[in-house]
Amino acid sequence: MDNAADTPRGMLLHACCGPCSLEPVRVLRERGIEPDVFYSNSNIAPRAEYARRLETIRQWAEEEGVDFVEDEYEPSEWEECAGAPWRKDGMSREDRCRACYRMRFERAAAYAAANGYAELGTTLSVSPYQYTEVIREELERACEAAGLKAAFEDWRPYYDDATRRSRESGMYRQNYCGCAPSKAEAEREREERREARRAERERWAAEHADEIAEEGRRREARRSERAAYDAKRAKQRRILKELREKGKPNA
Repeated sequence: MDNAADTPRGMLLHACCGPCSLEPVRVLRERGIEPDVFYSNSNIAPRAEYARRLETIRQWAEEEGVDFVEDEYEPSEWEECAGAPWRKDGMSREDRCRACYRMRFERAAAYAAANGYAELGTTLSVSPYQYTEVIREELERACEAAGLKAAFEDWRPYYDDATRRSRESGMYRQNYCGCAPSKAEAEREREERREARRAERERWAAEHADEIAEEGRRREARRSERAAYDAKRAKQRRILKELREKGKPNA
């Protein structure tokens, strides 16, 4: 894209991924706003995951005719601002995410200011798993420092539609936020949910043990009755066959 222009260019939309971009871009276009998408996500790890998400959003942007810009991938910068402090000082998950938002919004705001955009928005608030108010605070902070309008919007009401549309289109959908700590947390939370479901099934089975045993006895009785019936029918068929053989004239 060109360098800063005399006339503001409109909105630069920081995008975290393809699925989360669907509804914000659709709604903004319905309002007469044509955002350019800025992909600045050095938090994503490993690099192969970054590349997969990048290809997904790039392909979608091309199909939709959305101007797309990829920021430099600088995982070491993310590690310095969020990863290392989290590991060293035990910062909370919210503080880690705040540091991550801050880094990405500062980079997006710097690009927007340098290239003549009037305002900066983000798709991060689509997800109900993010810290929405922290996103607002950090976006407004970055925009104020860069002399931009903060185009924050709580996109969470569109999450279900974004999920449905991305699945229907076969778009790659990641199952963790992006950084290595979030991946570990997501895996741990999924395992905890699986354990909770197993515990609930075991609890239910213990509470209904007598009913389950009685149902097992009924099934076994039905199988025995069926086996006896099948044996009886087989015997009848064998007798009939023998009678027919006896009734045949000698060759």
